[in-house]
Amino acid sequence: MKFVLIFGALAIVLVAGALLFVERRIRARTRRVLAAQPPADGERIVELRMRQTTAFADGLPAPLVGARDADVFCTPAALVVGRLAIPLSGVEDAAIERGALHLRWTSCGERLETVLEAPLHDLERLRREIHLRQPNVIEKLLAMVQK
Repeated sequence: MKFVLIFGALAIVLVAGALLFVERRIRARTRRVLAAQPPADGERIVELRMRQTTAFADGLPAPLVGARDADVFCTPAALVVGRLAIPLSGVEDAAIERGALHLRWTSCGERLETVLEAPLHDLERLRREIHLRQPNVIEKLLAMVQK
């Protein structure tokens, strides 16, 4: 009976240690992404209110934006979702899938995915602005045409 209690306590300590390690890793990754944000100033081209979720590409949650409903606006250099500024130069893909705008983007070496939910016409308008304001839009269009 003592062995069961000892091994049970040891298992609980190991699980708690693993959870603490994962939590610290998430915090460090989140700090790194927030530290590399571009300035969110400039002309606001599109202003909307959307439901959002953001996660790292490997599936870990990214607590970057506090509220699920956030103000979203697009400037010439960044897409701002709540307090998170996504650099348009870092957006790899912006596609409407299953009624939501899925953004795949990179910041500070971290790959992230942000999902924005709103009426379809707002999502399409935002997706179009993102694609048109990326710095390498001409190269991407040429690559699509040459396929």
